[in-house]
Amino acid sequence: MRKPFLVAAVATLAFSTASVAVAQAPTSTVDVKLTPSKAGTTKKPKATKLVLTVKNTATTQTASTLKITAPKEVTLSLKDFKKCDADKLANDGPSACPSGSQVGPKGIAHAKAGVNGSAPADVSFEVTPFATGSKTIGFYLKLGTGSITGMAVGTISGKNLTVKIPVNPAQQYPAGSYNGLVDLTANLWVKSGKSVAKLTGCPSSKKLTFKNTITFVANPNAPAIPTHTATGDAKCSK
Repeated sequence: MRKPFLVAAVATLAFSTASVAVAQAPTSTVDVKLTPSKAGTTKKPKATKLVLTVKNTATTQTASTLKITAPKEVTLSLKDFKKCDADKLANDGPSACPSGSQVGPKGIAHAKAGVNGSAPADVSFEVTPFATGSKTIGFYLKLGTGSITGMAVGTISGKNLTVKIPVNPAQQYPAGSYNGLVDLTANLWVKSGKSVAKLTGCPSSKKLTFKNTITFVANPNAPAIPTHTATGDAKCSK
């Protein structure tokens, strides 16, 4: 009677261990810096530069969205900036946008190309953000030093900035050859007192916790885990 019980116990333990391993498989980190870090108030918020770096070690999986959630002491708004027509930006590039619509300098994203093949290659994307609406940011993408471009659309909703990664060329290029995100740095600047992010307070811990959730899609097989969430702290002062 003991032997079947022992076998069952070992099988249960093995299954549990495998489940833990799978649950921890895709890992990511998010690093956040705010400059200046001195907080304002709800009535008089202080403009701050937000630099956010996401790193992903599940590079064989293909990311479709990034959802960045700011703490309650940080407001996200595009009211300080002029707006660039999203279609013009996507089709004609940054030169089609009016002065005052760019919300940050050029950033960079790194990826593995052809992760569903036998020899993935390292590629990079130049990322330049523009205000394209009252709640939308167009992240103009340029693949390497060539002429291949695309646009990721970021939407602000309350404390959330959700960025949809375009299928072509960011998720796949060419069609059927999938990319895997390695890292991404987004820099939303302060310029002449204008900014996307503003500080309205600083908690007693003097730390502001940001959260980033990556959603993965099939490439072509279903992802081992559909999402992964990481948090990162930025320093602040009163």
